Amino acid sequence: MRKKIPTITRPDPGYAAGLKVSAPVKPQRQEVTRPDPEGVGITRAGEGSELMEPERPPAPHAEAVPGVVDPSPGAAHPQSARTRKVDVRVTALERQAADLNACGINPAHVVRAALRRATKHWQLKPKFVPPRGDRTAKPSSWRTRTTVAVDAETLTMIMATEDPLDVCSKWSLIRGQLEPLVWQEIDRILAELADAAAQSEDSPPGSVTTETLVED
Repeated sequence: MRKKIPTITRPDPGYAAGLKVSAPVKPQRQEVTRPDPEGVGITRAGEGSELMEPERPPAPHAEAVPGVVDPSPGAAHPQSARTRKVDVRVTALERQAADLNACGINPAHVVRAALRRATKHWQLKPKFVPPRGDRTAKPSSWRTRTTVAVDAETLTMIMATEDPLDVCSKWSLIRGQLEPLVWQEIDRILAELADAAAQSEDSPPGSVTTETLVED
């Protein structure tokens, strides 16, 4: 026969005294240990403390290397000007033909030397100069053809006003500036050759003279 369990409908001091009441457990903060990669100590995060990064020793200053400049942000670095190559075709003037034939040097070599002198310190100007209408010498063998490097931005400025559709040859745009300089140099070389020939004629017999064409 099963025993009937009595139902408690009110507080029973005798029943409550026989029960064991456990005190509530207060959660404790777990202490975390973090390794220090720098090897300067252990950093712990405990109750009431803040996690702080350990101080790092200041980095030693790099020694200055002679000849090396430390670029600072925002500093302007010099840049070389862009250039553009232009085909050049020059020859002597018709009035210079007789002296070229009589100078004793290949006229084509004189024209080439004059072009080299003219372009040595010449710089293109941003203003279009129309070509001159001087009559040039007929022999095609005297014509010198080469390429010269001109400033690209200056050439673009000339093209903006004279050749906006980019249909003309670039030589036609710079010819008015360069060609007269070549003709001037041809005159100078012919004058130098004439002076050298005159000195050789005035030298006493038996002396040795050397005639050279000096290119500046």
